[in-house]
Amino acid sequence: MFRNYFTLFHAAGELHETLARGTLTGVHSQEKNQLVLSFLSRAGEPLELTLFIRNPKTALFMRSGHHRKKKQSASLWRISEDDTVQSAAISPVDREITITLQSGLSIMLQFFATNSNAFLLEKRTVIDAFKNSTILKGTHLPEQQESSSIIEQLDSLADSLADFEELLRQHNGDIEHTVAALPGFDRKLQRELLTRLENHHPATALHSHFRTLLHELQNPHVQTGRNQDGAPEFSILHSPLNESLQHENILQGLAAYSIATLRHTGTAMQEPPLRSTLKERLKKIRKELQTINPDAVAAEAQKNEISGHLLIASLYLERTRPESITLTDIFSPESPPRTIPLQRELNLQQNAEHYFQKSSKGKGKIEGLLKRRKKLEVEAAELEAELAGMTAEEPSDARQRRKSTGSAAQKKTAERLPFKSIRISDTITLLIGKNAADNNTLTFKHARPNDIWLHARGTSGSHCVLKGASPDHSDAIQKAAAIAAWHSKAKHSGLVPVIYTLKKHVRRGRNLPPGQVVVEREKVLMVKPEKELP
Repeated sequence: MFRNYFTLFHAAGELHETLARGTLTGVHSQEKNQLVLSFLSRAGEPLELTLFIRNPKTALFMRSGHHRKKKQSASLWRISEDDTVQSAAISPVDREITITLQSGLSIMLQFFATNSNAFLLEKRTVIDAFKNSTILKGTHLPEQQESSSIIEQLDSLADSLADFEELLRQHNGDIEHTVAALPGFDRKLQRELLTRLENHHPATALHSHFRTLLHELQNPHVQTGRNQDGAPEFSILHSPLNESLQHENILQGLAAYSIATLRHTGTAMQEPPLRSTLKERLKKIRKELQTINPDAVAAEAQKNEISGHLLIASLYLERTRPESITLTDIFSPESPPRTIPLQRELNLQQNAEHYFQKSSKGKGKIEGLLKRRKKLEVEAAELEAELAGMTAEEPSDARQRRKSTGSAAQKKTAERLPFKSIRISDTITLLIGKNAADNNTLTFKHARPNDIWLHARGTSGSHCVLKGASPDHSDAIQKAAAIAAWHSKAKHSGLVPVIYTLKKHVRRGRNLPPGQVVVEREKVLMVKPEKELP
């Protein structure tokens, strides 16, 4: 949320309080895609405001002091040096912060993700630009049209349920399209509102959640934290982040987030190329898996089908309101009456057909979603297994295996993996040897000393290695044991004894053929063989 309109709206207000009647002492750049504005506040405090261009992970931060390097630092826009700051304000309709100077010049900071830029302006004419200066110099920026600001439009919708319902009707009752049309709501805020709505889709419920979310955006709860992959996060919403730290204001929070992000990405850049590529792909897969919810689609399809049946059963009723009809739910008489949104231009039978079509379309999506989820889960398991099998330093031959990002399931690696993998949970993966030689490679080359090692007792079968688990993960070990039993010659038995121990207690035996080992300190589980997870 570090680059959305509401964060920038509050940041602009804080910049005005900090910089107004102060002095712009200089503009320079010392890192690629970073522009630094140096100020003296009206109290004489040296300050730096850094703008990040073409960096999707951060936007800007302010810190005390002047930290310009003596080398590799280029001065820019000298005409603006030692000019007095009159104001800092955000555009009422876009993510642009303008710092107005007493001389009549101004500096506009645009925050458009990877298309961010900064301009030195005289009125609306570009004197210079940080990026693409040759092309943009001398151009005239369009005048802002007379219209309600983003904040005014949202306040109006929050204050009037009728206006909100009209917006919903303009989008034919489609919740997602309506939310996408809310001014200033980027994709993250759209997802946040839809998540809060869950499966409650009446206009009143959507309006209520919208009002609550808007109140949080206008009364920010500034915090930083980390997501499940350890990457820094920034939020002004009231729901706490993981490892949440509170901050007094937006600029302080943005500074903490920016510094944490630079450190995190700096560390990530030092990772071997292949490992970094695999981790990035795995992150994208997990993110997509979170959005796939066949149960919600099925529930919505069922709801639309019921709405269609209720409308068909009520064709004899007089339609008193063009935008909705309230009916007794004949399928659930104990439930309160159901209000069904209608399209004004359609009669009741046509509205019923519309709901049946939506239901059929939703049901048609379910099979595709299930296939997509299964495909992603398999790919994620393969990526996790490949990452788990890597050493801390990437082998030189592995560096050549991938030259671009892509699916581990779709691209063959130069070296065949000696195992298949099954994901037990988000953090635990089971690796399964494919034959005697692969068992030997899996156990003694890919397994780490504290991984859990499993094998069906008293019969031949696959070596299995459970990564990401400890002896305390009893449920995961139980599931892994059931799968290990299936991958043995005793898989058709009712119960199979499976031994498990730490891999460091498994060793090669003298004169034993590949795949046969000596196991110490093992424990035994009696399990029912399972091909798939229970």
